[in-house]
Amino acid sequence: MDWDWGLSIHRIDRAVDSRIWSGAQLQNSDRSLWESNLACIQEMYPGLAVLLCSLPSAGHPASSLEEDKTTFDPNRELNKEWRPNAGLHIVDRFASNRLARILFDRINLADLKEDRNRRLLLLEDRPQILRDALERDDWRSLIHSERCLFAVDVPERNAFMKLLRTYPQLSHTSFQIYAGDRSSTQERRASIRQALTQYQNALTRSIREFIHSRRGKQAPPFPNTIRFFSAGHNYLQDACVQAFQNLGYGAERLKWKNPVYRFVRSTAWIQAFRERDFDTAFFLNTTPSLFTQNNYLAELPVRSLVWFVDNPRRYVWRSQDLANLDVIGVFDRTYIPYLKERTNAKVIEARTGYAARSYEQPIPEYPGELDIVFVGELGIRSGLALEGGFRKIQPEVLPIANELLHSVEASQSLPFTDHAEQVFAEKEIPYRGALVEWIENKAAALWRLHFLEALTDTNLCVFGDAEWGDPARAGAVANCYAGRRLDYYTELPSVYASAKINVNIFHVQCAAAPNPRVYDVLACGGFLLTLYNPGLEDEFEIGRDLVVFRSREELREQAAHYLAHPKEREKIARRGQAKVFAKCGYHDRMQSFLTAISTPLRGDLYENELPRLSRS
Repeated sequence: MDWDWGLSIHRIDRAVDSRIWSGAQLQNSDRSLWESNLACIQEMYPGLAVLLCSLPSAGHPASSLEEDKTTFDPNRELNKEWRPNAGLHIVDRFASNRLARILFDRINLADLKEDRNRRLLLLEDRPQILRDALERDDWRSLIHSERCLFAVDVPERNAFMKLLRTYPQLSHTSFQIYAGDRSSTQERRASIRQALTQYQNALTRSIREFIHSRRGKQAPPFPNTIRFFSAGHNYLQDACVQAFQNLGYGAERLKWKNPVYRFVRSTAWIQAFRERDFDTAFFLNTTPSLFTQNNYLAELPVRSLVWFVDNPRRYVWRSQDLANLDVIGVFDRTYIPYLKERTNAKVIEARTGYAARSYEQPIPEYPGELDIVFVGELGIRSGLALEGGFRKIQPEVLPIANELLHSVEASQSLPFTDHAEQVFAEKEIPYRGALVEWIENKAAALWRLHFLEALTDTNLCVFGDAEWGDPARAGAVANCYAGRRLDYYTELPSVYASAKINVNIFHVQCAAAPNPRVYDVLACGGFLLTLYNPGLEDEFEIGRDLVVFRSREELREQAAHYLAHPKEREKIARRGQAKVFAKCGYHDRMQSFLTAISTPLRGDLYENELPRLSRS
């Protein structure tokens, strides 16, 4: 048959949470395993779906391809070959048994301890056996995951070599190869290893030659061309890029349209540099050590900036995590001491700002009356995956986490991060990485429910993820769910501008700084009723630019008062908008990075030229 190989590996550009375990249950019991798996395959690998649909059904999936554990035990194979520090884990002929799914879980669990960008590549040249496997087991979590890549073909077309020729950057990491079943012979795995090694050596040699050719090049005394590296937070990165451009700098995002981004990111930026070099690399909620996994960037005449808009404990806990950085920005000043303990680089406070505002035309009114609005995620479901992981690898954190979450009142002013770090330190458990993500997201969900429950007998409307509509998770707030998310650029400004009252409840990581919602609501001309945060008083006058609450009772009182006093509400909203426009744009925030980097910094080659230039 005439089948397009390219479609089997060119996934559509859709990233989902990669920390979803392979034991996920079917959400729709009316669909068969095959139908559910096929729907995911069609979404992510449309070419592969065409091939699989052309094959006959196994007929009796429950009894086909039984694992012969007397001769091949997937758990034994994994325990024998497992290398936790490998970046790429390859299963040859994966479809015969559970090894790939067991390995997927183990990789996810390993990344909870330390994120190393571990990836899983699944090779199969027996599509009929893969179809049988899709009729027998649920593969959807692997198919959807951005850390797992399927490469399936018929034998004579050599899927793996075609993949390497298309994406040679796959080879640029340490790797481990597993036998999917007895048919994956030593000779097959040796050929895979040889091909990977050849491409790896050639790629490394090419990169070293390129870096050598750049030696002696001078970095300019000020940034000229700025590139944003990280995937995610696209609206925020776009706002930063536009701000730099408005300030006269050549800024742009490295747009990772490649759907195998996670597999090639450690070297893909080098190709972008070859095509159009840059002098400043900007990382958002990550570090060069996590993103590039090598020292290549530090060897080029390029400055490195990092901006943490979440708790930096999620990404940093060692000095080497901040190596070779010139300026480190963090959205909340309370995290500066933590960072300064781990680096000699310049650390600055750089808050978020407003981006949800249309300059080309007035903001249209939202179709329908909105009294009290909350926009945001509940985020319980993603926390369940993390909680399940810690239950497997570090069960002792669960009772500590539960006690911590129950002991902290929603109205308490003690910074949650400081309290959590102290609680876990008493048990000699480091508070970092995925543990911070899980605990603080769960705490934020509890805070939001705690306050919003006080408004459930009002005309409250909640926009966000579908969990808000689930009474088992959102309780009485589920009755207030609007049924959908809002598009950040096209719908969110209309809601903020049209709502009589916009409620803001800070994430627990916001100890002394506002979140972006504060700035966005005010920029859109909306009235803001927000949970108190000491950082608000640095930029706003409470009662004139915005209104605050500190308890559920005060939230109800303030909401009732300002619903009944529209002129007072509108006057405050106008003042808040003027204040935000005056000093809280992303051009203001990016200027703080430019100021910090304007003095001679780490390894700037132009420093060595200053005496000579001054004498000329």
